[in-house]
Amino acid sequence: MAIQDEIREWLLNQPDWLQEATERLLNKGELGADDLAALVALIKTPAGQKPTKHRQFDALLKAPNATDTLRLVRIGEISGIENLEPRSPLEFESANLTVIYGHNGSGKSSYTRILKKVTGKPRALELKPNVFKAPPQESKCQITSLQNGVESSSTWRVGDAPIDILMAVDIFDSDEASHYLTAESAATYIPPMVGLFEKLASVTEQVRELLSAEQSKLISTLPALPAVYQGTETSRTYSTLGTLKAAALDSALLWKAEDEQRLVDLTERLKADDPSGLAAQKRRTKAQVQQTVNALNQASILYGANNVQTLRNLRAEAHEKRQIAIEGAQVKSAVLDGIGTPTWRAMWEAAREYSSTPYPEKPYPVTEEARCLLCHQELTAEAQQRLKDFETFVHSKLESDAETAEALYSQNLAQLPAIVTAQQIQTQCEAAGLTSDDWHQFFKGFWHNASLVQIALRSHEQVEAAVPLSDISAHIQVLIGYQDQLEGSAAQYDQDAVGFDRAQASRDKLELEAKKWVTEQAAAIRAEATRVTKVNEYETWKGSAGSRAISLKAADVTQKVVTDAYIARFNRELQALGATRIQVELVKTRTRSAKVFHQIRLRGARNEREIVGSVLSEGERRIISLAAFLADVCDKPGVAPFVFDDPISSLDQDFEWSVACRLVELAKTRQVIVLTHRLSLYGILEDVSRKAGDKWKDEHYRPMCIEAYSGAAGHPADQDVWRATTKKANNILLTRLDAAKKAGDSDGAAMYRALAQGICSEFRKLVERSVEDDLLNKVVQRHRRSVTTEGRLGGVPSVTIDDCKLIDSLMTKYSCYEHSQSAEAPAFIPEEPELRADLESLKKWRDDLTARRALPAALA
Repeated sequence: MAIQDEIREWLLNQPDWLQEATERLLNKGELGADDLAALVALIKTPAGQKPTKHRQFDALLKAPNATDTLRLVRIGEISGIENLEPRSPLEFESANLTVIYGHNGSGKSSYTRILKKVTGKPRALELKPNVFKAPPQESKCQITSLQNGVESSSTWRVGDAPIDILMAVDIFDSDEASHYLTAESAATYIPPMVGLFEKLASVTEQVRELLSAEQSKLISTLPALPAVYQGTETSRTYSTLGTLKAAALDSALLWKAEDEQRLVDLTERLKADDPSGLAAQKRRTKAQVQQTVNALNQASILYGANNVQTLRNLRAEAHEKRQIAIEGAQVKSAVLDGIGTPTWRAMWEAAREYSSTPYPEKPYPVTEEARCLLCHQELTAEAQQRLKDFETFVHSKLESDAETAEALYSQNLAQLPAIVTAQQIQTQCEAAGLTSDDWHQFFKGFWHNASLVQIALRSHEQVEAAVPLSDISAHIQVLIGYQDQLEGSAAQYDQDAVGFDRAQASRDKLELEAKKWVTEQAAAIRAEATRVTKVNEYETWKGSAGSRAISLKAADVTQKVVTDAYIARFNRELQALGATRIQVELVKTRTRSAKVFHQIRLRGARNEREIVGSVLSEGERRIISLAAFLADVCDKPGVAPFVFDDPISSLDQDFEWSVACRLVELAKTRQVIVLTHRLSLYGILEDVSRKAGDKWKDEHYRPMCIEAYSGAAGHPADQDVWRATTKKANNILLTRLDAAKKAGDSDGAAMYRALAQGICSEFRKLVERSVEDDLLNKVVQRHRRSVTTEGRLGGVPSVTIDDCKLIDSLMTKYSCYEHSQSAEAPAFIPEEPELRADLESLKKWRDDLTARRALPAALA
């Protein structure tokens, strides 16, 4: 099975949100904030947690993008960074192999540190300003590079992010060497299919971090339990209430009336000095409650639906019988209508009562020798008969029935109970201990409604119909329960009068108070329960966002496509650097967040814990760290510069030669920049470059020099004597002598001697180089490993004894300016004519020697 198919099969068994993340990475390369937000939303859904099979991941088969070619062009305009203050930029030009020589303190490492920060290397040290000068206003430099033939220049300030296009530059220095020796490291270049896992692990971690950030906002607002309740049973369960199920939480937060009453009772019991008196008081309160219950029951019945209907029936019956009586009235002598109506009857009865005044001794109606009670006229015979007929009607059966029905109706109306006033309600509530506003409002509403029923009934429902009172049996039951509680409390006080465990009662009271306080925090506790549920959901989602499965698969894939190749490259580099005899090997150590880590270990050591650094010599450590670095970076796609800061530190001549050969080999395909303080490496690199061909050397080998002056470092010194040919160096010294003479003529002998001292020292070195380059015709050189005889050895026999005497005399004369002298034999600076004559003599000698060597060839 191809590795791509294996990865696809693995992906299809992962949750949908992880598949979505993979697809986005394959299509976009990098994910933005919107992508991450979408993944966070997806991971929270049930569908996002389940594998799906609909994705094909076709992008796994795509070939990597075309690679880039990168070169460093220059570093310049440096200010405020360490002690670098170059007078001109450090130019790399078009040569592939740039060798920068400089003494200790000349600024080589400072340039390296800048490049490490600019290119974003993980072990880059922080850049500091010159500690011996005032803090600069700004710390910056300008980096110019060439990518795919297009030049770009960037001003980079200390603290800025790395420059993207320069991140491909690879740098080797002592810190990198130490890292490869002592630490586990992941391969710098990871093939896209393996890099996918690393990116996926990174995305997973980002999703997890976003979930954690959201989760961190779910801050508990649960109030702290007051200290007084610490130690109660409630204190042991309070912090866990938020984890309870809904039903259990509802039960835990329920504060019942019985709980409140028990708390009140305990409080009273603990305060009581006379339990017997309190028992009597409770029973008096109970009696008042009973009165209240009786009044409610009576009003509820008499103003209830049944009694209202009874009154309506009685009223209807009285009305009906009255109508029958009216209709049945047969008073033939009556002249007017309406006999028997209530109005007529009221008038008749009023007349009966009034009759006792003028006729106290005579039965009503008085007809003989009497007058009309209304108009006081004498009664005619007809009027007398009419009055007698009216009285007969009043005492008839129909009238009697009507009166009986009306009396019964009136009697039932009269039985309606009186309405309790607001003041009476207040008094009754206080006496019954029903002091809560709910009870007050209940009584107020009940008696208000009762009054409305009473008014409607007593007005015979002529204005409004009576609305019977609603059922209050639930309230009656509560009051009856309250009565039972009062009786229970009274009984408890009776017991307390005999014996009372105050300590236990105090504990019970505190427990009830704690429980009540908890129930008062119900809203906060329910919010906490919601928060805990949400936190648990986030824990589940974060668990799904773990990278372990990704790391395990990455390790498997990496072993196949990275580790084996990495180890093979390391072994090849050891061979190329001549270090195969060193007993080391590169091994895979672990996998974390989809990154596979490797480390250099001693091969065949009995104690596997022995680390490389404690066993190998300094030179051996340097060469194998260089091999590890090259194995790590050489197979990266693209062509980017390699920068080596003192790569041969502590190496012997054999390793030094092997390193130089490897550097030149690298420079055949890319830009290689070597910074060194070793002249031997400078010479060897020139020699190896020449072996690559004079044409290649002329085009790609570029030696440079940097120097420090007056506390500032990094100055390029391209025209220094040491790096020029002996002929050119001779002319440079003559030019410098002209400048020294001019300075002496202008500013005095001291100025001349100051400049001439340096010329004398450089002249001594030039004479030494003339022995190698001119006298011995470059057959052997101090900083070159090989002896070159081809085309050169034939020039050696042309050397004469006079040549040797001249060189010897100049070496002897000017050695005092290169080495210190005793106070008894101080070295005096030669005057300008003498020094010029010596310089000219060496120049003429070189020209004569060159001419002599050319003569045999011309004659031939």
